[in-house]
Amino acid sequence: MIKDESRLIFISKDHRKIKEVKISRWKLILSISTFLIVFLVVGKFGLDMIVNSSLNSEMKRLLRTNMMLQNRLQEMSHKIKTLNGQIAKIATEDDQLRTVMGLPKLDSDTRQVGIGGSDYNYKFLDQVSGFEAKVDLSKQLRTISQLEREIKLEKQSYQSLLQTFYKKQDSLKYLPALRPVLRGVVSSPFGMRFHPIYKVMRFHEGVDFSTHRGTPVYATADGIVKFTGYNGGYGKMIILNHKYGFETRYGHLSKIVVRRGQFVKRGEKIGEVGNTGLSTAPHLHYEVLFRGKHLNPAHYFFDDQILNQQVVAKVN
Repeated sequence: MIKDESRLIFISKDHRKIKEVKISRWKLILSISTFLIVFLVVGKFGLDMIVNSSLNSEMKRLLRTNMMLQNRLQEMSHKIKTLNGQIAKIATEDDQLRTVMGLPKLDSDTRQVGIGGSDYNYKFLDQVSGFEAKVDLSKQLRTISQLEREIKLEKQSYQSLLQTFYKKQDSLKYLPALRPVLRGVVSSPFGMRFHPIYKVMRFHEGVDFSTHRGTPVYATADGIVKFTGYNGGYGKMIILNHKYGFETRYGHLSKIVVRRGQFVKRGEKIGEVGNTGLSTAPHLHYEVLFRGKHLNPAHYFFDDQILNQQVVAKVN
């Protein structure tokens, strides 16, 4: 009868000793199976420990991140409140500047700038649960988007105000605000009058300043010389073209010291009082037009001799 067994033979290096170990096959299989089971069980526990250690480390890292995000969100909430206050202050100052500059205020609907922007209607609280403070991230993101649009609107409003400011500053230089002669009396105002030559009632389109022949005549605002020369009843005449629709005319001159196309500044001498054209005595006939329509010059110049002298002295 053949036995169901296996033999293990051990031979020494010098081949002098031989040892034989007999073991049945079922014992061998049982031993190997036991070893494999023990190895797998130990391996599983070891792997579980490694995984658990890694998960614990990741959880700690996520908890730290979570706490940091919570702090940042609370800081963001505080900053949003601060920004809202600052924007409200800017809006108030914007309205004040618009009032000063004659511009209409922005209505409340325009300031809301509700059109456009991103949609943040997500359930962020489910994704970032565990916060001690109830911070609605979705609401904060919508508020930030709103603030971005409000800041953009206020920036555009500021640019508009700045352009208006520079335009107004520039337009003041071209406003005929100086008395064309420093000395002399208004002998004939703007409006209906009895014409000294024709002896009939006629509309007087300017103001007459009676003064001595040779009295300097000054440009009442910055402008370009549009015309110089003799012009019928006006005699020797100068026409200045100013920006923004203004034009001034100076008649009955005895001398013209500017040329056509020349740029002149307010207070710069352009001629001298005379008695040319339809005139009974030396005087300056002065007209102001806006977009072709005659205006009363007295409504524009300051009848302050010291102020007018200071302006003239600054240029000449």
